[in-house]
Amino acid sequence: MCLQNRSRICVILVVLTAISAPACKKNRNKAPGASPAAESSGDSQPVARIDDTVITVADVQDRISKMAPFPRGRYVSLEKKKEMLDNLIRVEVMAKEAEKRGYDQDPEVLRVKKQQMISKFLQKEFESKLRVEDVPDADVQKYYGEHPEEFNRPDEVRVSQILLKDKVKADKVVAEARAADKNDPKVFRELVTKYSEDEDSKPRGGDLTSFDKASTIYPKAVVEAAFAMKDVGEISASVKSDKGYHVLRLTQKRPGFSRPLPEVKRQIQQRLFREMRTKALDVFVADLKKKYSVTVDENNLAKVNIDTSADMRSGGPGGPGAGFPSGMGSPGMHPPGMGPPGMGHPGMVPPGVAPGNALAPGAPGAPLPSGHPPAPKAAP
Repeated sequence: MCLQNRSRICVILVVLTAISAPACKKNRNKAPGASPAAESSGDSQPVARIDDTVITVADVQDRISKMAPFPRGRYVSLEKKKEMLDNLIRVEVMAKEAEKRGYDQDPEVLRVKKQQMISKFLQKEFESKLRVEDVPDADVQKYYGEHPEEFNRPDEVRVSQILLKDKVKADKVVAEARAADKNDPKVFRELVTKYSEDEDSKPRGGDLTSFDKASTIYPKAVVEAAFAMKDVGEISASVKSDKGYHVLRLTQKRPGFSRPLPEVKRQIQQRLFREMRTKALDVFVADLKKKYSVTVDENNLAKVNIDTSADMRSGGPGGPGAGFPSGMGSPGMHPPGMGPPGMGHPGMVPPGVAPGNALAPGAPGAPLPSGHPPAPKAAP
């Protein structure tokens, strides 16, 4: 891409950024009686006029100061400042022309304006009154006690098996399995298909899934033999049980963990805070509904036609999430900026947390907690 094209792209990005920022003030000249300090600063001095709209030193400075440090450093020269000013002028003339042609009354424009207004309103009037630290310690302690599986997990292993009734045949299968490459699970799966007499695990390639030492799902001898193996791919000797003789292949070892309350307190607070905030918003909205006259005609509501064809676009007008403030997506989600840093939105989980798991490290299916190596992948 040539330098000229890159420059044009940068201009477009800056214009879009400027559009999202507050517009320059109309008729914003130096206020009568302004203090000498304000006058000397020069921030209120105009650098451009577009009809009755004034772009000041402060306007240009504000746009540049909101940039990241590296691109901000490019605007030291007068030439680059002129480029920024030109971008601001572009925004103003386009906005004026759009308004002149009536686009300020366009339903989509009004909808976006309403969304942004609601977002600001909730940030100032609702979010600012709630804090994660307001979650009572007693509630944190209760959650910790009622969900031990999220914060403590024993060592687990995963094995595949070939089950046979005859010991001699089982010992031959052991030798055949051990002769193969331990890192190639395909051979063992082929042996399962060829020899195993267990109709339950056979369709899964012999996989018994993960279990810990206290498991009672499988015979005790099988559990003990599984934990006795050291390396993934290792083949056990034939193991006798009341079901026959088991030939096992170790496919995964997953170390357990135990996380004390002080270590997970903040996570639990965040989880409970999201629930508390959701309930508080429901009450907040319910009170507003009482304040204003709200009537619903379900007969007319039933007349709403829904296009369920495959070409409907998510998030577009009429699509899922339409009609909700930017960042809300769907009912139950809140506008951006509604939570403490790093928490995301209500109804969403903190960074690093698998969807569906409120507390990542320690939650079923979630990443292991800090300080614990990730579990090895299960063999195919």
